[in-house]
Amino acid sequence: MAIKRIIPAIVACFVLLSAGGYLIHDVWLADAYLETIAIWRPQDSMLTHLWAAYVANLILAAAAVLIYTRGVESKPWLGQGIRFGILLALVTAVPQSLVQWVVLPVSYRLAAQWIVGEGLLAVLVGILVAAICRPQPEPA
Repeated sequence: MAIKRIIPAIVACFVLLSAGGYLIHDVWLADAYLETIAIWRPQDSMLTHLWAAYVANLILAAAAVLIYTRGVESKPWLGQGIRFGILLALVTAVPQSLVQWVVLPVSYRLAAQWIVGEGLLAVLVGILVAAICRPQPEPA
């Protein structure tokens, strides 16, 4: 896979993960977090540590792209992207959410919302990677 497609795919996934994380956690789940405000860092402290979330998003974006490009097959890209996104959700969003539910005093509903939101985001990442990194047809 050419680096000219790997780098844009990593950048696009990073942007999608960052925007998706904002929409999930700062918009959709904002009220749910207010119900358990005592267990979270104060917002100014979270903002001070926000750089670490961006580093995590960059690592996940790079890993997702590199893993996908190693296993891409000569099959329709959309199906491969959906399959990859589901697998990505199964190794990221689902276990992470379940562990957080065990460790933090949050409701099963919030954990389920994490799984749904982050799981759908993982599927979108899979589709995006597949769209950008799909094999180009061989010239005739």
